[in-house]
Formats: sequence, C-alpha cells, structure tokens
Amino acid sequence: MHKVDPIKDIKMIKELENYVRYKSLAYYFIFKIGINAPLKAEELVQLTVSAVKSPVFLEINGYQILLSEELMTELDDYIANYQLTSEDCLFCSKRTARPYTRQQLHRVLAEAADTLSLDCHIGVQSLKKTFAYHAYQQGMEIADLQHLLGHQSKKMTFNFIDVPPQAAASIQLNL
Repeated sequence: MHKVDPIKDIKMIKELENYVRYKSLAYYFIFKIGINAPLKAEELVQLTVSAVKSPVFLEINGYQILLSEELMTELDDYIANYQLTSEDCLFCSKRTARPYTRQQLHRVLAEAADTLSLDCHIGVQSLKKTFAYHAYQQGMEIADLQHLLGHQSKKMTFNFIDVPPQAAASIQLNL
C-alpha cells in the first residue's frame, strides 16, 4: 500500500469533489466532511445523523470543529430527502443498509484519482491529511495541529501533512 498524500491544490479538491458527487451523494458528503474535520476513516463512515445536527460538529482535545453553513444546509437537504432519523447511519449502503467500509471509500477515491489522472496517491487518509495541511496553510500553529491530531512530535505532524519542517532560525548575539 502506498503512502497517501494530502490534497494540496484547491482545484484538485474541486475536481475530486465533483467526481465523488457524481458517484453518489453519500461519497460526496464523506469527502466534504473528511476534508473539513480531522476524522479517521472509520469515524467518517460511522457518522450518525445526530452527530452532524449539533452546532459543534466535533470536539477533539479541546478544539471545536464546526462545519460550514453551506455544508450544513446541504446535509440537512440530504437528511430530509432520505428521511433519516437522528439515530440513522448517515452513510449506509442502499444494498446492504450497513455503513460503507473504509475499503469501499478507498476504492472510490483511488478510482477518482485514476480517472482524473492525478499525479499523487489519494486514499482515505488523504482526507484527514488535507484538513491538516490546509489548517496549517491557513495559519494554524504546528504545535496546535500536533495536539489536535494527537501526534507525538512536530516532526510527525510535518511528515503527516507532507511539509518539510521549517529551517531553524539563526540567532547571533552581540553582547
């Protein structure tokens, strides 16, 4: 299995978003929530309606993760359209009525990357990496990101988001 990459390019995110939306609305919402919240694949596919209905979508290590108003509106329409109740699984297979698996999601993302001829390795973990990469690019401190993701070191977080650690600043005292 290849190491997967974060999706760094916004245009590439939009292309993938359109592709998975074409595949199914459930995959689209998994993708959208996945790049907007630092969830593991298993957590993503196990989401219930009540989890996305609360004002604070997620709280991890003291950080409140909120979903955009636009995404919340789309999710509300999806929930109403499929007549889901608060205990229902948000993303269940129509055929088996069971939550999608990590493997199914990986296949869809790999197929999307192949179809769109992307020159990076995309998998389920790419969603969480994309969230972390863009949070860092938008000014979140690496130490805060490390804490949010539960990493042991800043180096681990830099590796996770595929960004080289910043070079140590030079200090020269002239006392």
